[in-house]
Amino acid sequence: MMTFRIVLLSLLVFVKISACKCEYTPTLSSSFKKADFVFIGEVEGYTEVPSGFKTSQNILSRVRIDKVYKYEYNNQFYKDFATLFASPIRSCDVPFTEKGKFLIFAYFEEDTGFLYSEHCLLQKRADQLSPEDLKELETLSTKYKNATKNSEISANENPMDVIIEEPAPSNRKINDLKTEISDLSQQNDRYKIIIYVSTFAITMLLITLGLVWRKKNKQNV
Repeated sequence: MMTFRIVLLSLLVFVKISACKCEYTPTLSSSFKKADFVFIGEVEGYTEVPSGFKTSQNILSRVRIDKVYKYEYNNQFYKDFATLFASPIRSCDVPFTEKGKFLIFAYFEEDTGFLYSEHCLLQKRADQLSPEDLKELETLSTKYKNATKNSEISANENPMDVIIEEPAPSNRKINDLKTEISDLSQQNDRYKIIIYVSTFAITMLLITLGLVWRKKNKQNV
């Protein structure tokens, strides 16, 4: 019975290891800062496409863009509609399968041209946004646009800086590396817990068996 409990505990720990892990609870402000695109859009439908696994499918969601708050790439790229991609292989991906309007914080995946969102970014239906939320979004959007204009002016004044600047790695690669580092750290912590719990359980089992053996010996005497 004790061995079964140890195995069950180990399985539960490993399930948690594979789940999406975030450094902190996402807020509107932190999500706005991290995302490439921030917009309110209406999910009109989605399509399932093969992922390579029989029991799970990739999700491609069609979203009609309503209002844009942040655009780090050419604002003509996603103008009226956007395609959001989610894969079951990546535990943090958010599949948009429910119709309706949402405030969406998304990254741009350069390899595919799709957008994708994560559980580590805030997720909210548009009808759940408070007046304070909308006001904060407008403030963040204004600051972002002003900072972008200042950056463009600076780049025009110093063209050589633009020429010699190396292209930055894609957000997907950066996020994957951060997630991988976080996963390894938390995985090591969980392995330690498994070892400690297993050692304690085995010790208690041996003590219990010893007590039972002594009790039987006394009864035989």
